[in-house]
Amino acid sequence: MTDSAPSDELATLADVASEAGVSTATVSRALSGSRPVSPDTLKRVRAAAARLGYRHNAVASALRSNRTQSVGIVLPRYATVFLSALIESVTESLDAQGIGALLRYVAPDGADHDERVADLLDRRVDGLIVCPPTIEASGHAQRLSHGLPIVQVGRFLDPDTPSAVSLDETSSAGLLAHHLARTGTRKIITVGLDPDAPADATRIRSVGDACAARGIAPGAVVYRGSDLLAGVTAAEKLWDAVTPGETLVCANDDVATGVLTVLRARGVRVPDDVQIASLLQLYPDAQGTPLTSLRHPWRQMGAEAVEMLEHAQRSRVAARRRTALSADLVVGASTRTPQEES
Repeated sequence: MTDSAPSDELATLADVASEAGVSTATVSRALSGSRPVSPDTLKRVRAAAARLGYRHNAVASALRSNRTQSVGIVLPRYATVFLSALIESVTESLDAQGIGALLRYVAPDGADHDERVADLLDRRVDGLIVCPPTIEASGHAQRLSHGLPIVQVGRFLDPDTPSAVSLDETSSAGLLAHHLARTGTRKIITVGLDPDAPADATRIRSVGDACAARGIAPGAVVYRGSDLLAGVTAAEKLWDAVTPGETLVCANDDVATGVLTVLRARGVRVPDDVQIASLLQLYPDAQGTPLTSLRHPWRQMGAEAVEMLEHAQRSRVAARRRTALSADLVVGASTRTPQEES
């Protein structure tokens, strides 16, 4: 490393190479992202460039390579809380490659989804990572991309989407069902999933099948929405009919919290009189009664999505792979202590 005293002269690529102890070609690859370099080398090159005040001309690089070194990310606006791990994972993985991220949020009903995707395409991003709010939006994103590498993440996926990272519904439901069987559950009531919505219907079926395989009877499906108020409304209907052998399986932590609040206000003891479980953990660090819930693998999903895009760009072949990752079961105080297995 050399002493880098302030100078009026602009630093050159060769200066950065000398400062970092690498070749000018390596500096070019590291700062342009045209080809991968090791994380240690990238760190040294960036540090040397910062010390010398060197600024990589991304516009000129983009004109030469026909790549902008940027990836567009499209997320539903309501999902920002529990998708923060996905955002962090994607941006960290992209940053390690010297690639920038352009983030766009869309309405929960997908009304402005096509407009947001088109905006990113107009900015000539090199790829897209999309978490569609509806199955229809998923199909639209795929058609709008016109061959640009695109990976979709989540459960609202068009059946024809070739590249996607989703939750393994079967194995995730199996984790929860195994736990409920060990806590004495004889019947479940599903709260907050819409049986008329394809993605929700798939989740209802997965949970029901997993429970039935373990001797737990699938019961009624109560749908009043999928937020806190919906949980309150559903619980007002159910509170005086639940029994100790039943577990209320809720769509997410918001629904479960609404149910829990009403049951406690009505004098129903949780988990002694009835158990509550959530199919989607929203707030890992929430205060109050810890809920038994499924923690979805958002970080792994993000890293996998970036890897798919990177492979497509390296090989110049559109990514065509669908990967399903299992959730983790987080056991809280809303279910009973499991019985010892004989």
